[in-house]
Amino acid sequence: MGLYYSEFVKSLTPDFFIARPFVLIIWSLCLLVGKLATLLKEPDMIFLLPKERQMTTYLKTAFKSSILIPFSVLLLVVGITMPLLVATSNIGFSDFYLLLLNVWLLKLAHLLIQLQNIYLNTEKKTKIEGMLLSLGTLGSIAVNLYIAPWMGLIISILVLAVVYLETGKVIKVNPLNWEKAITLERKRLKKIYSFINLFTDVPGLQSDIKRRAYLDGVLNKIKKEQGQTYNYLYARVFLRGTEYSGLVLRLTIIGGLALFFSDQMILDGIISALFVYLIGFQLLPIYSEFDYMLMTQLYPVKNEEKMKAVEKLLIKILMSVITIFSVIVMIRLQDKVGGAIIVGILLLEGIVFTKLYAPKRLKKLDKSLI
Repeated sequence: MGLYYSEFVKSLTPDFFIARPFVLIIWSLCLLVGKLATLLKEPDMIFLLPKERQMTTYLKTAFKSSILIPFSVLLLVVGITMPLLVATSNIGFSDFYLLLLNVWLLKLAHLLIQLQNIYLNTEKKTKIEGMLLSLGTLGSIAVNLYIAPWMGLIISILVLAVVYLETGKVIKVNPLNWEKAITLERKRLKKIYSFINLFTDVPGLQSDIKRRAYLDGVLNKIKKEQGQTYNYLYARVFLRGTEYSGLVLRLTIIGGLALFFSDQMILDGIISALFVYLIGFQLLPIYSEFDYMLMTQLYPVKNEEKMKAVEKLLIKILMSVITIFSVIVMIRLQDKVGGAIIVGILLLEGIVFTKLYAPKRLKKLDKSLI
């Protein structure tokens, strides 16, 4: 992507008027990245209530800690978009620090409003300040991009000054809204865990179970007999739960898109092999899905059948993914011999993973549960 972006920027001229509106939108959206991280939990509302006066010092520390991630994101985004601005406007690389400082000041104002929001009787005030910040953000960035960076910086300083003064008044007068602060923190963590859950299993984050009656035909193909007990159970939990099926679907789509937009043999080989491994590795925890259910302990089924069922499920899923990746690779690569080599490597990887690597990992997982 960096290579394509670099070549794209080289072909641009000042007539490319879409660049600055695009950057305006990107910077404004990136200001929404990063929330105030208070790390408060439900028991704190009871046990920390006598220390509420001292919470001001703690929240100031939490505020400082909450700056790191959004500031880093803004640094990267402004840095990445600078070549686009230099190629299409009168902005130079020397203006980088002014532009970066501008968005940092706006982000500080955004976090200060969030800090006010966890105090009582601040709903109306934070809404008004939020509107002011939105207008100030658009105005400041627009002035930066179309007039002069230092003029936009003045607007940002004024917006931050107003928000800062109001925040000081709120902290001195208003008591802390514990319930709201805890609720907002829980929502913040849930968003982070939900994002991580797109790529891996997150313990404690409950997944949805869906009926998916249209997949009953797949389950009905598994014979209802003792030797197929775990084959049925693992197939059922994979098809009807979003934890594993959603994970496989997302990684397959991401890997497929990466392969579709690449026509380099070595890169395609690395991407496809990596995603096949990731999918297989993330499916291994399904082995212990029923370990804490009493009924499965009473089944007259040997533990070896359980491991074989997981291996059987893995080989079916991985071969399906490998088939999809192989079709994309053979379509996109002009070097069909190279594409065939990648397909062969993927097939070998799938067999080695399910027959050699997975059994060893599952045995270790089995021992850790004893």
